[in-house]
Amino acid sequence: MTTKINDAAIKRNKDWISGVTNALNSAGNDELCRWAMKSAGNKCAEQFLAETIEYFGKTPKSINEMIEAINKRKKEVLKLSDFWKMMGDKISINLEKCSCHLVNSGLAEPNPTFCLCSAGMFESIFTPFHKGVVRTEIIKAIGRGDSCCEFIVHLE
Repeated sequence: MTTKINDAAIKRNKDWISGVTNALNSAGNDELCRWAMKSAGNKCAEQFLAETIEYFGKTPKSINEMIEAINKRKKEVLKLSDFWKMMGDKISINLEKCSCHLVNSGLAEPNPTFCLCSAGMFESIFTPFHKGVVRTEIIKAIGRGDSCCEFIVHLE
């Protein structure tokens, strides 16, 4: 059953998201901001993984299987051509548009804080498949004013 959300509730949520984002940006504590957004990214990663498993029909057992599943779903379901690429101990992704569901739904504007959420999400996606540290580097980001997003996930 789908529930229609009224305009007042949508505005309230947009204002709330904006308030939290502004508070994190102005707190003067970059580590707090990174931690909070990485935690939020973990939740997105859980949903992303569930959607990928549902489509792929099984739980990936390795980083390569996870990349294969992500790329297959992006091509066949989402009709996207932005694919993850494995390059040694790095995984790269280039996105032509912001992939944040809050931004795409109109609940948030692209901003640097949300890019930290995406970085956290990518780390959370690949951490279960890697015994070492997984760290995401933001090369370019629409939320930072760039024309596209480019992330590199480092497998240390």
